[in-house]
Amino acid sequence: MAKHYIPRTTNTTTFGISLRGRKAYTGTEVEQFWEAADNIEPAELMHSYRNFLEGWLAGQIRKNTIVDIDVLELFAGDLDNRADIDYREGHWDDEPNIVAGGAYFAKKQAELYAHIKKAKA
Repeated sequence: MAKHYIPRTTNTTTFGISLRGRKAYTGTEVEQFWEAADNIEPAELMHSYRNFLEGWLAGQIRKNTIVDIDVLELFAGDLDNRADIDYREGHWDDEPNIVAGGAYFAKKQAELYAHIKKAKA
């Protein structure tokens, strides 16, 4: 079982969005976010982000879960990047399920960026 995510700073807010749609696509891509996180600096942030992703995959992260803002920013960036590749840039136009997943991530990253902006105001 994944470790329970615990924020490491006092610069926090709630997760703020529901990310339960397109389950197969979303789960696979969040696993890929974990795999690609090994270049995040500093290492403490990388470990915190991976712990957050593990918590999300284990169903522990909900809309009202308190999360470090820098972790949310990384997650929003990963959602945005995946939306670019799978939806906005047209790489997967022959795979409607991937395009739909990318469109879902585009919507969710916009919601998350707006939530982060409000939390930082």
